[in-house]
Amino acid sequence: MVMIVARRALLLIGALFGASAAAPIDDWAAVTRRDAQAFHDAIAGNHPGPYNTRDRGFSRRNDAGLALAIRRAERVRSYGGYVAAMRGYVATFDDGHVALDLSNDVALPLAWAGFLTGFDATGAQVVRTTASDVDLPLGATLRQCDGVPAAALAQRNVGVFRGRWQLESQRALNGGRLFIDAGNPFVARPRRCVFTVAGKKRAVDLAWRPLPDASFDERFATTSQRARPAFASKTLDDGTRWYGLPSFDGDPAGTAAKALTPMIAGLRHDRAAISTAPRIVLDLRGNGGGSSDWSRQIAVILWGEGAVAAAEEHATAVDWRASPGNLAAMQAYRDQWRDAPDVSAEARDWATRTAAGLAGALSSGQPLWREPQEPVAGAAVTPAVAAGRLAVPPVFVLTDWGCASACLDAVDLWTALGARQIGQETSADSLYMDVREIAMPSGLGSAVVPMKVYRGRKRGSNVPAIPGIRYPGDMRDSAALERWVSALGRP
Repeated sequence: MVMIVARRALLLIGALFGASAAAPIDDWAAVTRRDAQAFHDAIAGNHPGPYNTRDRGFSRRNDAGLALAIRRAERVRSYGGYVAAMRGYVATFDDGHVALDLSNDVALPLAWAGFLTGFDATGAQVVRTTASDVDLPLGATLRQCDGVPAAALAQRNVGVFRGRWQLESQRALNGGRLFIDAGNPFVARPRRCVFTVAGKKRAVDLAWRPLPDASFDERFATTSQRARPAFASKTLDDGTRWYGLPSFDGDPAGTAAKALTPMIAGLRHDRAAISTAPRIVLDLRGNGGGSSDWSRQIAVILWGEGAVAAAEEHATAVDWRASPGNLAAMQAYRDQWRDAPDVSAEARDWATRTAAGLAGALSSGQPLWREPQEPVAGAAVTPAVAAGRLAVPPVFVLTDWGCASACLDAVDLWTALGARQIGQETSADSLYMDVREIAMPSGLGSAVVPMKVYRGRKRGSNVPAIPGIRYPGDMRDSAALERWVSALGRP
């Protein structure tokens, strides 16, 4: 079984190793150097990369990222500089599962140019939101700033501090940062930009001003237009069964578990009626991952255990980094899930086996532990067993740019079983998965560190899932989206 650890649940574990933010900081350069070194050591001591023979340059990249952060630390005089230096280090891994999770105990003053841009479907940067005194229409296309072409400017000022800029999803989700000044001392504010408005060039002198926290979320949300739907199980007017699955968080006490548990129970109870629906939509808008146990439970109900087992027969192998901290994290999950009613028996068994495996590897001095492939319940998966899959209506998997981690695992499994992906291109992940958090000495945040590495995954490292049918509209407009899906034919 593949399990992706939920970030929200890991906050509970991270608290075991936490540190609170100290008194006001005078020497930001020293804090940056100390935290950068701690981040480096957290990676070196807990990440499988240093022992991954298929990624022999990993430790060199970690060392180079640290060296970059140390050099930049000399110019850090504020929290904004600290964040930029640390994010620049994180970006060198080009891995969405390696991250800096900030504590938000320190305010980050923001400024903006009075407008924000976002990437459109063609890859151009267009104006998405403006202040009332800015003479730029929505949809105006950015050409260049201070002589630097728009694409190069976004790469230089945003991409190198966010990583994975080659991904459409990463550009779409972070392109709105181009005209936000978060106190990064390593980039220069654009001063004069050229746009195309109604087919004509227009030069604009930028007037920077504070961006209040109260308006940041709304303004920034317009730049990527990502939907944040609620959990939902509904039947459309044409009989389409629609399941809103905006999170796969694995915390048994979390909101996702409280919503997914009854939803999956209802899906199981209504299985006969669902089989007569014209189509099923598994809506992953807003889903950024969590535990892949949820998507497997759904797959078993829709397609049957035999079909799911057949799809998983050649599943990836997994190597875990055996470290004391990783063992403690898995033991915490084992204990947390032992008596949790919303956690499946399979997930509880997995946590117990993983904790025991890591303990055994540590005691024998092995840096990696190979997770055993799980035997299929009952007889081996034969063509006859696989052919006994349940009848299911056409299934569509609706994705957006933020789908990552366990959300991608769901797409991989469901499409292998015959579902068709629609919507937007997803995010992507490397082969390093299952994260835990390790607090930084400053108390300003935590390093997010993967604990395992996949072997033989069909989808490659940092490869997104591409929809068979792209949705051209605004993914936040659920009514229009439902009409569009209802008009689709069979997968």
